Amino acid sequence: MNWLTSRSAPIVALAALALAGCDKGTDLNVDLPDTTSISTEYTEYKDPLLDVATVRIAPVQTLKTDHYLVGRLTDNVAGTTEARAFLNVVTGSANDSLPAKLTTPVLDSVVLVMGFDNVNGSATTPARFDVSSLQAPLDERQAYNSESVTPIGAALGQNLASRLDRTVQVVTDTTTKPATTKTVADQTLRLVMLRAAAVAAPFAPAPAVASPFFTDFFAKLRSAGTSFTQTRLDGLLKGLAIEPSAGYSSGIVSFGRSYNARLAFFFHDDAVAAPVPPKRRHWNSYSVFLGPVFSSAGGAAASDPRYYTSLKNNLTGTPLSALSDATQAVTAITLNGNSYVQEGIGLGTRVTFKGLDKLLITPGLTINRAELRAPIKPFSNSLYPNPQYLYALEVDANNKVLQRTVNFLPSDRVVQADGTNQLGISNPTVGNLVDAGTTQPYYNLLITSYLQAYLANKLEGQPTSLVLVPNIRTSTALSLNRAVLDAANISLRVYYSKR
Repeated sequence: MNWLTSRSAPIVALAALALAGCDKGTDLNVDLPDTTSISTEYTEYKDPLLDVATVRIAPVQTLKTDHYLVGRLTDNVAGTTEARAFLNVVTGSANDSLPAKLTTPVLDSVVLVMGFDNVNGSATTPARFDVSSLQAPLDERQAYNSESVTPIGAALGQNLASRLDRTVQVVTDTTTKPATTKTVADQTLRLVMLRAAAVAAPFAPAPAVASPFFTDFFAKLRSAGTSFTQTRLDGLLKGLAIEPSAGYSSGIVSFGRSYNARLAFFFHDDAVAAPVPPKRRHWNSYSVFLGPVFSSAGGAAASDPRYYTSLKNNLTGTPLSALSDATQAVTAITLNGNSYVQEGIGLGTRVTFKGLDKLLITPGLTINRAELRAPIKPFSNSLYPNPQYLYALEVDANNKVLQRTVNFLPSDRVVQADGTNQLGISNPTVGNLVDAGTTQPYYNLLITSYLQAYLANKLEGQPTSLVLVPNIRTSTALSLNRAVLDAANISLRVYYSKR
């Protein structure tokens, strides 16, 4: 199949390439102006010319990501994964709801309210979490990631339970009588930190939940006067640590930006001439916020109070147990022809090219396009969804991510997008999921410019391998999504043209 190409195109040869296929120029984005007729073909490198293994790239960026995770879950691939969230807190902006505004405010309950959008594991088993204070707020100038350790202070609540499968009725049409409603999932986790005993309808029976900490905290809210400042809040509550209780291992809950997480103080005013029945009583509330407070409302994530997720992964007894040492790798043969990529815990697929030294500089032959394809094993995922994207990191022989200094700062070497500077850091190439609705979708990473720079030895030092991962340091997404890749069919497809 013929089309036109520029006479000034770079001449890079593939001496050992065999004819394997032919595609339309418009599909390959290589039909260029001029008058020289050429033939375009492609050759696909697979095993054994590509060596594929599973490695672990840690730590993972979890500071101010789009989700924070809490829970514990065990599966036969990655062993036991435990997620804990550490969060700074900020004052509410509605000072007119302070209890000091009332004559005789009485505290009824304190509830930690957090909206979630996903549960890996069982959504029918109630979540059970422990909540503690932090010894000090998260430092604004310190970096935090999945392996960071933050000292916690006093326990605020132990083994607090909340259902994950609640439903709620919402109105869908107000023009009908009665209004039309439907049942939807109520994806809100509520942990009762303090509660006064309810003895009358409609709340009875509800046993009391005691908390000296929050009773004292409310007393200080009452004495705050017309405002309650961030400095005063920091003096009372440094932050929160939310952890799975010792007996809870049924799931990991993802809390996102769709709902403001908060500590809500509910209270009423007893300064009335006669007692008001609970059903008719008006409740006030004051909230202390945490997590992605401002970004959930469309603001900048930089303004959110600091938070991050700590992720511990115990691989003992699994086929990936060797990855407890991050310098090790597990071959695809050991994994029955599979390799893995997983967000959160840093699993990645290492691809080592063999025979690229045969790509010689020879007149008359041009690389027009190079793509790294990673197909997903059919019917392999049930516990975790597939990640949406993959990136390619350059690593050394010990799986350590290589770095280069840009603007005096060390930065990870991530394969850059086609047509951009391969020594840069701001335009990583993104492997999208292609044919996602089929039985065997695949990730496709365009690496044309990178391969040309690699062959020309213009990368300021050659990497040993590339590692495909769903997260890089600049990623803002955090989940535990995992893909099982068909290691034997991971390929480097190189399209080239001859005059």
